[in-house]
Amino acid sequence: MAIKRGDIEVYLSENVFMGLILSSVEVYKKECFGLLLGYKTQQKYIVEHAIPYQSARRGHKWIELRSDKWKIIQEVLKNFPKLDMIGDFHSHTMYRDVRADVTLSEEDIIHMYPDELQLVIAVNENRRSMSWATNPDQTISGTISGYHFKLAAYYFPAEDNNNEKKNSDLLHTAKILCPFVFE
Repeated sequence: MAIKRGDIEVYLSENVFMGLILSSVEVYKKECFGLLLGYKTQQKYIVEHAIPYQSARRGHKWIELRSDKWKIIQEVLKNFPKLDMIGDFHSHTMYRDVRADVTLSEEDIIHMYPDELQLVIAVNENRRSMSWATNPDQTISGTISGYHFKLAAYYFPAEDNNNEKKNSDLLHTAKILCPFVFE
């Protein structure tokens, strides 16, 4: 799978970052899933809220959303016109001695829409402490309380994707900006 380095940036506030981390460790060993609310400019996704999806059935490498609950969430979100649902997030977790990574599965890619943001959080157990850093692949990573986290952001540019079958070669990464972790 060839993933292109995109020109788009993703801005995560302290509250969003904390929501992503807490959502992923709360159900650690199983996947978390949630919605990203905010807005998109020409060159940036501004993520203002990361809302965990609480009623999902979870497994180590899968998550199943309840369609009845999804419809309720969609109806309620219509009452908040200043925020758009700009994407979602989910975690990948370490299993036994196999470390998690931020690579999207084909299933993840199939469910993406053009210009929709997808954040992936890899969570691994770690005994060493590491400062947070921006990596050459546009991810960020570091440790908190015995866990190593790596976050990646992906999107399909709308102009590359005129509702044809999704091709993983059109997938782009976005640079994550999170001032909180680099202070």
